[in-house]
Amino acid sequence: MIVRNKIDKKLKRILYPVLKENGFESINNRRYYAVHDNCTWVISINHIGKYYSELSGWPAQSLNVTIGIYFDFIPPIIEFNKFPNHYDCQVQMELCCVNEGENNGYKPDREKETIWWFWSNGKNIEDVINNIKYSFLKTGLPWLKKYSNIERAFEKIEREINSYHKFYNAQFFAKHLKLWDKYEEYHQLFKAEAIKFGE
Repeated sequence: MIVRNKIDKKLKRILYPVLKENGFESINNRRYYAVHDNCTWVISINHIGKYYSELSGWPAQSLNVTIGIYFDFIPPIIEFNKFPNHYDCQVQMELCCVNEGENNGYKPDREKETIWWFWSNGKNIEDVINNIKYSFLKTGLPWLKKYSNIERAFEKIEREINSYHKFYNAQFFAKHLKLWDKYEEYHQLFKAEAIKFGE
């Protein structure tokens, strides 16, 4: 049986130094944040839980990693304490397992690339954490830097499927960028969407 404490110790020893070098601080061993001028970078490490474990046969402590960017000029839909979680972020991405170079000690499951599986005996914990570290450096960090640019983040949001959250975020991006025609468009779309939810 894998003990969560063992995983957290490996996260602290292997992953956190790399995150710290890139401006992150730790809320706990599973949540990290880095404050920038207009935004906050967020990393959230979550275990898959009992239900998915029973379906898949893999240990419940297997991990999924989500990164996100919270832009502070957008009022939160739901108030949070001091720092946003990944689901509060206006743009988000799940990190994927990698299988190359120095990280070939971990073989990702191509059917579930966004989940890092632990063996039931826990012997691959270090390989898993090293793979998460490599994934962050290879794809996560460049993604965070790219979409911290407000114009690029807005373009990304505009490409999303139409929804309550898309229209809510897009109206504030357009307002911040002084794109008044787009602001009016998304504001009206958001109001129409909000009516559907009884707001």
